[in-house]
Amino acid sequence: MQTFNYEAMAADGTSKTGTMTGDDASAVVAALAREGLTATRVTEDGAAVEPQQPKTDKKAKTGAPSSATADMIRDLDADIPSDLSKAKVKSEDLMIFTRQLATMVDAGLPIDHAIQTLAEQARSDVLRVILYTMLSEIRAGLRISEAIQKYPRIFPDIYVSMVRAAEASGQLAVILNQLAGYMEASARVKQKVKSAMTYPVLATGMIVCVAGILILVVVPKFEKMFELVKGDLPLPTKIVLGVSKFMRGNITVTLLGVVALFAAFIITLKTEKGAFYFDLLKLKVPVFGKLFSQVAIARFSRTLSTLLSSGVPILDALHIVERASGNAVIAEAVHESIGSVSGGSSLAAVFETKTVFPAMLIKMISVGEQTGQLDSLLEKIADFYDERVTAAIEGLTSMIEPLLIGVLGVVVGGIVVAIFFPMIKITQSIGK
Repeated sequence: MQTFNYEAMAADGTSKTGTMTGDDASAVVAALAREGLTATRVTEDGAAVEPQQPKTDKKAKTGAPSSATADMIRDLDADIPSDLSKAKVKSEDLMIFTRQLATMVDAGLPIDHAIQTLAEQARSDVLRVILYTMLSEIRAGLRISEAIQKYPRIFPDIYVSMVRAAEASGQLAVILNQLAGYMEASARVKQKVKSAMTYPVLATGMIVCVAGILILVVVPKFEKMFELVKGDLPLPTKIVLGVSKFMRGNITVTLLGVVALFAAFIITLKTEKGAFYFDLLKLKVPVFGKLFSQVAIARFSRTLSTLLSSGVPILDALHIVERASGNAVIAEAVHESIGSVSGGSSLAAVFETKTVFPAMLIKMISVGEQTGQLDSLLEKIADFYDERVTAAIEGLTSMIEPLLIGVLGVVVGGIVVAIFFPMIKITQSIGK
């Protein structure tokens, strides 16, 4: 048994350090995973890591899975797709796998040993099957990039391209660490945006539910009472009664209409033009438009920076960024720029004609091209916009909460006032 120093990340994002004993670095990574920790660095205390070579049987050496591996795959209870190329796993599982693989390779473990260890401890049965299949293929002589390329719904273009560049440069550990860092940064931004959108969605849903209950359940109970009112009812009361009668009389039609509109919206989003105009609307919508724009620019900058720093050629990187941009407006701008860049134009000069890219990004790209530090400057831009996103989310959260409370007060209060206006008249008429 050897003693290892480790750095790990907990599920809540906090960092932890300590020491642990184990047969090798992979055993320490596996032990940390069982405790709910994701290893980010494992080094032997006082010496370089000397990993133990995995023991493989003859079948494993020829690329065929061992009988134990085959039995494990057969015994899985998960619904494994018959065509593994169509299999999908959670982005969180892929991110954890990448970070742990980077840690093991950085510690000096052979790639097949690392993948076998991660397969044994994988939380996702689908990912476990994929990893065991890849293990057999890699031991049969297939390159890692060729193995992961068979599963496009799990390993995206940027993943495959960076691993391929790592194989060409012999810097697999370095580039895997870059890839893991990229995925973690993207996940943090995604989680921040998701958190910012959760409260408005829930609050809006609550407003609709409360208003619906008042309109469909409470208002009808007062209708007969309103018939006692002499003269015309107040205009707000007439509106509320009219809406209530319509919704109660056409509840099926109303629900079908809502479902049809939602279905039409989803179908439209799946079209090229629909996705483009929806993303354009997101960038221009009041309040949230600036946030969506900053998120898109941060993702574009970080993706391009990560690809260039790993050695992917600029044109190949732009093609990947186009597919991985997450915004159809930026994807179209990048697509239109590729031809000019391939013709010899500078990236900054081409982007300058695209209104979707801010002036600061264009200026930094220009400086990066002149100094040969485009990847590092793009990373700084991505970090800058990530900070802006965090600040924007904090500002929106503090602004949206009172705004939604006000909307709730206006909607619910308006309905209540419309109900109580006639009741005041009834009370006054009884007093006379």
